[in-house]
Amino acid sequence: METEKEGLDSYWSLSEFKYDKENGIFVSPEQRVHTINYSDGPKTEDYILNAIKNAKEINNDSEELMHAVKDWPSYYHLGIGRSNILKCLELSDNIKILEFGSGCGATTRYLGENFELVDAIEGSPLRAQITRERCRDLENVRVICSNVKHIKFAPIYDIVTLIGVLEYAPLYITDQINVKESCLSLLKLAKTALSENGALIIAIENKIGLKYWSGCPEDHTRKMFDSLHGYTGNRILATFSKKELEALLKATGFSNISFYYCFPDYKFASTIFSDIGIEKGYYLHNWIDVPFISYNLQRDHIFHEGLVNKTLYEAELLGEFANSFLVVASQGKSDIIKKSDWIAKKFSLKRRKKFSCITTARINQKPYIEKKRIFGDKENHIIVSNKIKIKQIVNDSPWYEGDLLTIDIFKAICENNFKRKLLEILEIYHKELINRYYTGMDDEEGYPLLKGESFDFHFGNLIKNRTGKLYHIDTEWVAEKYIPADFVIYRAIIYDITSERQRPWMRKRIRNTKKFTIELIKSFFPNYGKKRNNKNKLLEDSFQDLVMVRTGLHHKTLTKKFKFLRKK
Repeated sequence: METEKEGLDSYWSLSEFKYDKENGIFVSPEQRVHTINYSDGPKTEDYILNAIKNAKEINNDSEELMHAVKDWPSYYHLGIGRSNILKCLELSDNIKILEFGSGCGATTRYLGENFELVDAIEGSPLRAQITRERCRDLENVRVICSNVKHIKFAPIYDIVTLIGVLEYAPLYITDQINVKESCLSLLKLAKTALSENGALIIAIENKIGLKYWSGCPEDHTRKMFDSLHGYTGNRILATFSKKELEALLKATGFSNISFYYCFPDYKFASTIFSDIGIEKGYYLHNWIDVPFISYNLQRDHIFHEGLVNKTLYEAELLGEFANSFLVVASQGKSDIIKKSDWIAKKFSLKRRKKFSCITTARINQKPYIEKKRIFGDKENHIIVSNKIKIKQIVNDSPWYEGDLLTIDIFKAICENNFKRKLLEILEIYHKELINRYYTGMDDEEGYPLLKGESFDFHFGNLIKNRTGKLYHIDTEWVAEKYIPADFVIYRAIIYDITSERQRPWMRKRIRNTKKFTIELIKSFFPNYGKKRNNKNKLLEDSFQDLVMVRTGLHHKTLTKKFKFLRKK
């Protein structure tokens, strides 16, 4: 990193930067002085560069690059889902964008594919080179290697982005007395690049995000409760609460500020809420997947996050404790970003492209659920899983008031007599399953055969209203022929009771999840055993292999073994 003295008073407009033909990057007249020595390590970044160079498919959410993921740093830079926070905003496409801190180009790639002009600034020469390689076929993307504080910007950009960047302002805005002043200086610099109608987009972790209370170490420092304690003794970085971040933006001169709330975080957001329904009775806790992943290292599980999400939502505090914020700020009303008419959006992560969907809760007089394929395909795809044909159907559907049945599962897991409670819920579930979908026929082993619409009948797709009535929602997957009831029940149990998601709270109670799964199904089908369970597992694994993009990594590996990574 440059010293305080070297080039401190040197500033250039982007027109003064010189094009380096060898690397395809624009550099300042004093490149050595004005770059930033920030890295995940040369071996890691060389691997990422070579993975991109050797890939034929380098587009946004590339399945080929997902296959190259081998650890957390490569997952962060190559994994599917980094652009979800921008996809949710419904931006106009004919706009000019300035990106502060492009990192290794994951977000830059999405911007370049979808918008008119992208100027991506990255202070690390190697990372700038990786960004260029990720965007090698995009002529509308310019990559500039420089510390942003040495650039004079013209107010020509419709959007300026600071995605995972603001918290690191002290690393490159070094002439301020404290962290907040550095962040304020960076925000003011970003504001100088905006057109009169332009908007600033920020993505950043929440200083008081729920995951930091529930056992996840702070994302940047790896210390438990570090942000909650106010980063004691730390002048290198800072995140902010909603009120603190809003105050910084107002001090910068932004008067129109909109917050969006990201879970599990902004990096790989699967669920995003707008301000429209964050304090109203839309049961938004139903949309949040738990437990929250700690990407860097092993975490504790101090309480059940699913139940606490419900409590916070009912207290109208869920937004304040969101794990990350997505913020859009402008000096006045801006028509570049469409005003939100949606309450919540949920993205399917790690799926093959043709199966990837976005589910949106919208309001048109009353709420309804809109479901679309992310890449615009409207056909109903058919896959064959172990000789069973399964169709993916993507349609809009009604919105129902009530909690997911998984809330009852969460409560049961926390009870002393948890097994009896689970069986009571399963009894209700089984009765509803048979009443709705039984065909009146059994298979050769005596298991009831169900209609194909029952394929996705699991607890996470069942809403229970205040009177106890159940609604089957999100019937995305439908078998073309009849399927046995034990397979549907098997899917419900492994998804919502014995899954890896529930393991943190079930670990001390259930040592053998396979044995416990068989035991639960035996309560309905006494002849059910290992052979039949293995058959169901084979069928489910075959289905997942056809739908999901595999990396060879498991959640356990992500949580325990990945090396710590600072983001951009």
